[in-house]
Amino acid sequence: MKRYLIFSFTLATMAVFSCGGSTEKKKTENPNAVKTDTAKKAADTNFNRKYNDYAFFIAGLPSKAGSSMAMYEGVKEVQEHAVQFGKRWDEMDKNRLSLMRKWAKEELHPKVDENLNTFYPFSGPDFLHVVQFYPNSKKYLFLANEMVGNVPEFEKMTRPQVLNYLNSIEKALGDIFRRSYFITSYMGSQIPAVKGVIPIFMVFFARTGHEIMNVELISIDAAGNTVPRSQNPKGVSGVRFTFCPAGKYDDVRTLEYFNTDISNVGTSGNGGLKARPEMVKHIEAFGKANTFVKAASYLLHYETFSTIKDLTQAKSVSLLQDDTGIPYRFLAKDFNYSLYGKYTIPVKNFSASGHYQKDLGKLYADSTKVKSLPFSLGYHWQDKNQNYMLFVRKP
Repeated sequence: MKRYLIFSFTLATMAVFSCGGSTEKKKTENPNAVKTDTAKKAADTNFNRKYNDYAFFIAGLPSKAGSSMAMYEGVKEVQEHAVQFGKRWDEMDKNRLSLMRKWAKEELHPKVDENLNTFYPFSGPDFLHVVQFYPNSKKYLFLANEMVGNVPEFEKMTRPQVLNYLNSIEKALGDIFRRSYFITSYMGSQIPAVKGVIPIFMVFFARTGHEIMNVELISIDAAGNTVPRSQNPKGVSGVRFTFCPAGKYDDVRTLEYFNTDISNVGTSGNGGLKARPEMVKHIEAFGKANTFVKAASYLLHYETFSTIKDLTQAKSVSLLQDDTGIPYRFLAKDFNYSLYGKYTIPVKNFSASGHYQKDLGKLYADSTKVKSLPFSLGYHWQDKNQNYMLFVRKP
């Protein structure tokens, strides 16, 4: 079951580097790099290669020239981490990610505008899967209950602490390799050394062929605009990653992740989105988007999550989801649908909760309306009875 992590984040003052290179290299690179608005934005961004060096290190990838982590390349345990992590990643790519990319190219992209921004409620740090479906988005907005966390401060760690951190990263990602979603209770009890979603995002950026330009702690002001966390320390806790496809420094993208309760009023009746109108404004200001939902604990089925359901439905030009997302009855009027995979009763954890949708079951019963699904992504990772539905807003 996808739940949510707890972390806290501190950034030290760092020297400025170009993405993947030193300050000196930046001075000698393409003098016409600011001819376009996007390239100008890249030139104005406060790049720091330290984030990328760290990401490559914890992801088990070879260090780039001049990396601050190069000193560990000859360490036996680091080499073993790289080999083991690489094997598990390659197996996951073969059995899941490559199938997702192929399916997206054949089934998803012909039906949606793949260049739209991407909205992902109940996301956790799952950039890994959403980027397989929507690799061309310029902006991503993620919402979840897992605390933001921190960039690992390897420069302050002893060698044993660094090696222990790598071991913790492997444990943190165990369920992603095996199940395709995070289980918060496992993460909280088994990987206290990782302390946040930020390192997990860093691994996913590095392993999916991206370079990290900047990591910023952010919050939201009363008008719904992002501000540095220092200006609003009691506000919604968030992080913004600025990144680019590897080597494409004029193709600047951002991902904002906010640790926020997106129920209506929270467990106490004084929280949730009712207590955070600025979060609602920020979601609305994100504009029309392709939305992705998976392994969301069926929360969008409850009236207690009706606000985020309505916000999601209103902003979605398309909605790709499994049955844990918005129930079909709310989407039937305004969206065309395409059905994939197999629809069965929810898995054991949820099967007694009344989440089976009879109307959706009738649609799936007509085999002429259902296409196969070549990958399993979600709660049905064991029995492979996985379903996905693509809803595209009617003209």
